[in-house]
Amino acid sequence: MKRVLIIIAAALAAVLLIYGVVWLAMGWVAYPQFYSGVRQVHRLPDLWGGFIPQGTTYQNGTYYVCGYMTGDENSRLYVYSGDSVKKIILLREDGSDYGGHAGGVTAAGDFIYISNASKLFVLKRAEVDAAGDGDTVKFIGHIEVPCRASFCSSDGKNVYVGEYHAEGYETEDSHIVAASDGEKYAALVFAYALDSAQPLGIAAQPVPSAVYAVCDKVQGFAVDDKNRAVLSCSSGLEPSLLRTYDLAGKADSEFEGAPLYILDSKRAVSTLKIPHMSEDLEFRDGKLMFSFEAGAKKFGGGILPCSVCSLSELEDYISR
Repeated sequence: MKRVLIIIAAALAAVLLIYGVVWLAMGWVAYPQFYSGVRQVHRLPDLWGGFIPQGTTYQNGTYYVCGYMTGDENSRLYVYSGDSVKKIILLREDGSDYGGHAGGVTAAGDFIYISNASKLFVLKRAEVDAAGDGDTVKFIGHIEVPCRASFCSSDGKNVYVGEYHAEGYETEDSHIVAASDGEKYAALVFAYALDSAQPLGIAAQPVPSAVYAVCDKVQGFAVDDKNRAVLSCSSGLEPSLLRTYDLAGKADSEFEGAPLYILDSKRAVSTLKIPHMSEDLEFRDGKLMFSFEAGAKKFGGGILPCSVCSLSELEDYISR
């Protein structure tokens, strides 16, 4: 019996080894530019415990990852210190546990913003940093925005918040923009100026400083220090795309009085193919930071080849 168990264990180990080799090989074959430049910052936590990672951000040496749970538990924010998760912050809104689809997250100034349901929910960063592991932190308020608020990011000047459009996820008719290249763009990203004098870091009824018309299936949007917008585009098991656009030059039009930039073929810089289910983006310290939801138990727990299960950084995201 002991010999049989040893044989079974050896067979399982061989299968896992072969699978690991195939998994890595497929990744390098399918996404050579991505895997040659990506660096894992942290492994995402609790993927088998029901956590669905969505947004990621960084400030003053601390990483924050937000997401929602498959069950009835609070949506949450993981705080990383060094090489490990320092603590879990459970989210709360107006006296009730918050179980919403916590999408994008961005740290800007004294605040942390989480996007969902046409709102930017606001946390005081000092309260998050002072909380203990497993503590509940309440939103101090929210800002209404004119889109579903699927993702958000910041660059020190603005907070960007935008919507996802695809078949079955239609946006308002007024958000459909026709470009000179003949294409139509049905999702918008709004930029709101940061203002440290405001109680929530942004005006309570903000007027956008700029609006961007973007392609379908955008899950993240970030602006780098070269005035380029990088988009994370993904849907299901199809490869994700990092699309980069040049924002230089005058606006293409306007949207309700704000300058409108259409991210069409004229502004396109490059497209980089990366693994499936890429999510919210953040640009920090010359690197693009992002996470993937593909590693969550809901989507197979990383069993599928090229399912990335990490918080990652990519410096060279311009494909050549």
